[in-house]
Amino acid sequence: MGNKGKKKSFVENKDEEIDLARSVADAQEQKIKEKLEAHHYKASAHKSAPSDQKRKDTSKSRLERAKAAVAAQAKQARREKVKLRKKAKVSADDAPKSQTGSAEKPQTRTGGVQVAKKRVTFG
Repeated sequence: MGNKGKKKSFVENKDEEIDLARSVADAQEQKIKEKLEAHHYKASAHKSAPSDQKRKDTSKSRLERAKAAVAAQAKQARREKVKLRKKAKVSADDAPKSQTGSAEKPQTRTGGVQVAKKRVTFG
């Protein structure tokens, strides 16, 4: 309670106080600049790191290539099925119709192979 009227004085001269304040402010500014530069360097290094981007690009491109390969295989399989159907249809049309009563025994094609249906009666 007795120190109310007396100020603490760390420096004797007013000019020294100003110089001390400037040096403290300069030191703080320097620290902030260093932090910003380090952060900026890390950010730019992270963006331009070709190994990280390359790895992501290669995994994406590998996935896309695999999908394209699967799609190509499916397309080729469909083409083969169509060719087999056309061959079966042409060979069925060219074959002589020696069967009598073809209305009683209709034939179906499954996978390019003709299979005769059997009639079943219940009763």
